[in-house]
Amino acid sequence: MTTPHTAQLPLGVSLNALDPEQQLATVERLAGSSVKAVELWEPEFNKSERHVAEMRRLLAAAGVTARTVHAAFGGSLDLSSPDPATVEAGLDAFRAALDLAVRMQAPMVVVHASAEPIGDEERAPRMAEAKRSIRTMADAAGKAGCRIAVELLPRTCLGNSGQELLTLLESTDPSTAGVCLDTNHLMANFAALPDVVRSLGPRLIALHCSDYDGVDEKHWPPLRGVIDWPAFLAALRDVGFPGPLNYEAALDGETLDEKLAFLEDNYTQLVSGTASQGVP
Repeated sequence: MTTPHTAQLPLGVSLNALDPEQQLATVERLAGSSVKAVELWEPEFNKSERHVAEMRRLLAAAGVTARTVHAAFGGSLDLSSPDPATVEAGLDAFRAALDLAVRMQAPMVVVHASAEPIGDEERAPRMAEAKRSIRTMADAAGKAGCRIAVELLPRTCLGNSGQELLTLLESTDPSTAGVCLDTNHLMANFAALPDVVRSLGPRLIALHCSDYDGVDEKHWPPLRGVIDWPAFLAALRDVGFPGPLNYEAALDGETLDEKLAFLEDNYTQLVSGTASQGVP
């Protein structure tokens, strides 16, 4: 039985986890399911006028919101790069995602502050460059009626801790910029996840939920790895995070119906606290 708080945290899913092609039929299948929100992956999303209009209609009919749009990222799109062309390419990727967010009436765009590897000696100048990029994106998002959600990233990426994310965001308005917390990106510091949630407080505006082995990102479904999910949910309650619990995870099953059934069952176990867990 869910607690009053967990009942307020709706289920979300990165749509490409159910269907890499993000097809209309997949959204139509969400009607009557537990899914209440989706994240769209901009690079593989069909941006034709017809597809966008029909996707909006089907989402509304299914009672599902487009909550976030994830911008493209990677080495050639590095917002912290000392190469101006690489930074501009990253900003262009953000602008494409923002345009889709506006068209899909999604309130947030998820972005990565950097690629990697980043050595200790270059971290300070790369942080300064990333902060400039984040200010630019936050300003543009605010003018469009959206926000950016800067993702907590793994390993040597910028924004690999709660404190570094807050530093990246320190010159932005909370109404235009916050954090997307990926639960499998803290590497060996997985036990600190509830503390990270509390440190972010109202800056926490989006989630990527998945589990891992405490060594490197795996994007396993929740309850399959080392994360203390009850402690994480308690921390979300403490900061008043409204949801959704957005799954960015590999889902068991071969067909859409099998993946959706697995997703709903895992979510039920997660919020009810009825499942055992552990690293395979």
